[in-house]
Amino acid sequence: MKRYALLYDHVIFNRRGVGIGPGEMASSLGECVSMLINPGETLADRKSLGKNKAFCDIFVDCWDFVSDANQFESDVHTVVDESVNNRIGDFCHQEIRRINGLDDDSYAYDIDDVKELYGDLSTDLGINQLLLREGVELVPSYAPIVGRALSNEYSHQGIECHNLFNSDILVPDFDALSWDEIIDLRSDKYIHAFRKVVFDLARSNPDVNEALVNKVQSDLWKLVSESKPNVLKTFLTGFLGNLPSPTILNPIGVGSLIKDTYKKNKLNNNYGHVFFIQGIRGSES
Repeated sequence: MKRYALLYDHVIFNRRGVGIGPGEMASSLGECVSMLINPGETLADRKSLGKNKAFCDIFVDCWDFVSDANQFESDVHTVVDESVNNRIGDFCHQEIRRINGLDDDSYAYDIDDVKELYGDLSTDLGINQLLLREGVELVPSYAPIVGRALSNEYSHQGIECHNLFNSDILVPDFDALSWDEIIDLRSDKYIHAFRKVVFDLARSNPDVNEALVNKVQSDLWKLVSESKPNVLKTFLTGFLGNLPSPTILNPIGVGSLIKDTYKKNKLNNNYGHVFFIQGIRGSES
């Protein structure tokens, strides 16, 4: 969810099965999301992010975008093609066998586990398809397991956010970042440059994370080579000598050293994405 918050202005959240409003389980959508994703010993602790307006503003209610919320929810499972549903069903049986270490022809498992997984996957597909049918401008986002369920038989245009920052060079520990830090990063002046690079790469690269790593590595070297001579000398003597590998650069080190030597427009146009990642690493440390 923190990755979503950095990549998008808003996250459309479907409240399916959760009561929201006075007297309900959650008083607001923000409190509902907080309750689901925020760890805490008590329910009040888990709902605490719902008091943060900046956090609540990230999430928008799916039902606010549809013409008839009841009809929308009843259509979730009917909008997906029957052939797709059949493939999901077959996959769910295989997946439960895999999880339980069973043979491919075994039925020694609880059928309710299959039904639960099937419901989650078909709902995931249905909600995204219905929102697109309603004319909502969104980037569809699916759980990683959807790709495994449908293999190459089902394609969608979007970014698998769970794969982003899965490299040793760029990985910020998102669990270590607080939501206050995520909210601060959302107002970073370089966030739009970062998003543009990510989405541009996504259009032509199946593995966004690998492409992003390669671009950042390349751009960091360009940034160093274009810097003033005294900055380059300081960088090479004080930073490169401490690297574990000559081909890997740490964005926070480069950003802290060179950021102030560039004209503002050049930073924004050419290297804003680098300094945004540096900001993430700075929040983490």
